[in-house]
Amino acid sequence: MHKKFPHLFEPFKLGSVRLKNRITMSPLFTASAHKNGTVSSLTLEHYKEIAEGGAGMIVVANAIVDKSGSVSKYSIRVDDNRFLQGLSRLADTIKKEDAAAVLQINHGGYFAQGKKTFSPSSVSLSDLNLGGLYKTALKSLDFQQQIAVLSEAIQQHPKRPKKMTEDDIKYIVSAYAQAAARAKKAGFDMVEIHGATGYLPVQFLSPRINNRKDQYGGNLENRMRFPLELTQAVMDAVGSDFPVGYRFLAEEWIEEGFLLNEAKIFAQRLSALNIAYLSVTGGTYESFSLPEVKEKSHGPGYMVYLAGNIKEVVDVPVITTGRITAPQLAEEILSEKKADIIGLARPLFVDPKWPKKAYEGKDEDIVPCKNCGACFQLVVSDRPALCTQWGKSKLINRKNMIKEIHNPRKKILIAMDGSENATMAAAYTADMLANRTDVSITLFHIKTNESIKDESGIKEMMDIARSILIKAGIPEKSINIQIRQKKAGMGNDILNEIVEAGYGTVVVGRRGVSIANQLLFGSVSNKIVQNTKDCTVWVVE
Repeated sequence: MHKKFPHLFEPFKLGSVRLKNRITMSPLFTASAHKNGTVSSLTLEHYKEIAEGGAGMIVVANAIVDKSGSVSKYSIRVDDNRFLQGLSRLADTIKKEDAAAVLQINHGGYFAQGKKTFSPSSVSLSDLNLGGLYKTALKSLDFQQQIAVLSEAIQQHPKRPKKMTEDDIKYIVSAYAQAAARAKKAGFDMVEIHGATGYLPVQFLSPRINNRKDQYGGNLENRMRFPLELTQAVMDAVGSDFPVGYRFLAEEWIEEGFLLNEAKIFAQRLSALNIAYLSVTGGTYESFSLPEVKEKSHGPGYMVYLAGNIKEVVDVPVITTGRITAPQLAEEILSEKKADIIGLARPLFVDPKWPKKAYEGKDEDIVPCKNCGACFQLVVSDRPALCTQWGKSKLINRKNMIKEIHNPRKKILIAMDGSENATMAAAYTADMLANRTDVSITLFHIKTNESIKDESGIKEMMDIARSILIKAGIPEKSINIQIRQKKAGMGNDILNEIVEAGYGTVVVGRRGVSIANQLLFGSVSNKIVQNTKDCTVWVVE
């Protein structure tokens, strides 16, 4: 038992899955996937860092069950088997650190992008309270960027989403079930249905939005039908031994919206289905920008009362979230039985080592979320999330990864300088691009007087690097070796090769063998970084 935080670091079971502690990374959408919906190096890096920080469970946010429900061009997709390879790698990355891997599955409803989107009722987007959301998105942008974002929003969002027919409903229910089955096949420990923040299940529940006259609209029993049907379909698809959780909206916090008294009834119905847990939240993208909600959201643990209310009426574990920045508050919530698990989203985005620091008694070193909203502003303007409190090196690394998402570069040069850093650079590339079949990688070496004397050593280094890449699933035919005589100096020779051959990504290292070598190759790295504006540069240390 942990002396300072005995409840927080107590193991817990969700169905068949054992958690090492009661801390979960709540779903936080960071817009980190490739534009085709595949898992990117940024996605892997983000969740790997969270897993290494010690959370017992990690929920991967917002995987799309059908292309009609995509809320961002950078959403992870789980609507086709072609996404399984990347999803499997993501699940493995999380589980490697003894964290339970959960895939949240979602359909955006009228929040989705694209020409064909769905809604339970024939609503016009002009009737919805989206002005505050767009103001938030535009807040951090200059005038030209604001125009670009608004133009794209107009193109991406139809004026009136399609009112779903009963056939449409059956199709989407089936899409949820198939997505859950893929998550299980990919190696995730659980799935979580996203039934919060205003997405499609909430749109059916909300009396403000759902004005249908059939069995899916009207009274609460009918409005619950769609989310209950999709939940049952998901559970049938994965089997009784595979836990299914639910991201649960307890209140919309908007006039004529879904209220807590109805949420309690809905929670009991989900509990009767043997849902694995309810992750309780409040508010939607329409209400988050309201003055009273913004004021409320600054308070520590501002959603805990909602979780407590739901916990009173169900027999399943309840997760709470919302500005729980200090371990002391988390421990208090658990000890008072207001919730069973603590959900941390932005606190772990800011400081992934939050759990480890708390466990090691270094909770004073935790970097707290300032609630500045910078990450949210980026995401709602459809840009990958960053944090203003990260260190410089982490920010540079993440920005380079974002470049790779925005402009996928298929031609990659790894500068092989003859040191251990060269094989490290190859290993880093293998980790970032594992199982990519659409890349061309060149192992590039500039001959120096030193390397000419050790040709067998250079050959061995190249063979090791090639082997590392092949083991990572990169086709052997995609790996080239080039050895050139030095002409204009190492840095200039590499730069010339980059420009002439049109490389999109360059991987270089800094030597650690001697001060002289550090200065030599360090200057090469700096030269490449400073002179390659049109490609991504990864510097491996």
